[in-house]
Amino acid sequence: MNPYLEITRPANCVLTAVAVAVGAFVAVGPELAGLAVQLALGCGAAMACVAGGNALNDWFDRDSDRANHPQRPLPSGRLQPAAARRWALVLLMAGLGALAAGWLVDLLGALPLAIAGGGCLLLGGYETSLKATGLPGNALIGLLSGAVFLYGGALTGDPGPALWLFTLAAVASVAREIVKDVQDLAGDADRRTLPATVGTGRALALAAVALLAAVALSFYAAAGFDGDARSGYLALVATADAVMLYGLWQAWRGDARAGQKLLKQGMWVAMAAFIVGAGL
Repeated sequence: MNPYLEITRPANCVLTAVAVAVGAFVAVGPELAGLAVQLALGCGAAMACVAGGNALNDWFDRDSDRANHPQRPLPSGRLQPAAARRWALVLLMAGLGALAAGWLVDLLGALPLAIAGGGCLLLGGYETSLKATGLPGNALIGLLSGAVFLYGGALTGDPGPALWLFTLAAVASVAREIVKDVQDLAGDADRRTLPATVGTGRALALAAVALLAAVALSFYAAAGFDGDARSGYLALVATADAVMLYGLWQAWRGDARAGQKLLKQGMWVAMAAFIVGAGL
């Protein structure tokens, strides 16, 4: 893969676009078809911002990635650090610029731009200081992950219905970030991650608390659906919860890499549950 594309982590960018669309669909249901232009602009801008954030993350992590992810473009030497930093800034400016243009021509409200701009500022704070602090950094990434759904709802002018998705994604993402820190423990000698500070066992125990809270909230959210929508939601969200809990179990057994991948896959299924709930 071309290193300029690879450093953006295209799969994560696609997941972001899907999450934005899900947040928008949960907000207005099938009426989203009438907001196709706003959704396309919002998804494209979000993908650009996330792509830029991923490139910036790799630029900051270029030293630790020599141990944790040596195949990535920077540690492998396929992309120079200065070029990666410039590429990250171009992508971030393109994403925010598109949202600003949409606001100026009254195609979008100010809230999507505010959420995206605030997210970029928080990402900068994470990379420059909070990343090395352990749990506060994990919590911030969880917040940013959940904000994608809130941003999707904001594209429709009514972010309120997406608040459940925001909360669930934020809490579940904290669990996944802790598992990822366990996975990268050997190469994170320059960071005070949670497992480095309190030990792998205690860190995974805290991840379990976060994930169990997300599971409980996911069933509580079923109260917002009726009839077939509720049945379909419950079937899918139970599957999602089972996949994520199994992922955490895999991390407990010593395979944190497989565990965090299962947690991510469970989040995909959880998004499908909310689509079914909003669409039936």
